[in-house]
Amino acid sequence: MRLCSLSYRSFKFVNLGRLRYAEGLEQQKKYLDIVKKHKVQGDCLNFLLVVEHTPVYTVGIRSELYPEDEENRLRRLGADFHRTSRGGLITFHGPGQLVIYPIFDLKRIAARPIGVRRYVEMIEQVPLADKWE
Repeated sequence: MRLCSLSYRSFKFVNLGRLRYAEGLEQQKKYLDIVKKHKVQGDCLNFLLVVEHTPVYTVGIRSELYPEDEENRLRRLGADFHRTSRGGLITFHGPGQLVIYPIFDLKRIAARPIGVRRYVEMIEQVPLADKWE
């Protein structure tokens, strides 16, 4: 299996502008399909999708902590509400906040796969590393 570079040059930046969360999720699926198609062909293709969401609350796999009455309360505040399959608790995204979704094949970036947990830990260190430069 051919390994893929994760240098900034290996990513195509895609500015999606301002989207509702559901539309952004559809875009993620679209670009994931493109990555999968290129993988079958033996190519490496990586994307960084940049989006500014309209007001939305998302909850992860522990969504039972947020009953329907809480969901309705947040919707009345003017935000969308989505239950997702990601980890974590509740997250708010809204105007003025840029969200970056990396779309690539995690299994193809290192000789030994690093796994999702380690990848997330690495991503979390990026803003901290920037502060120290």
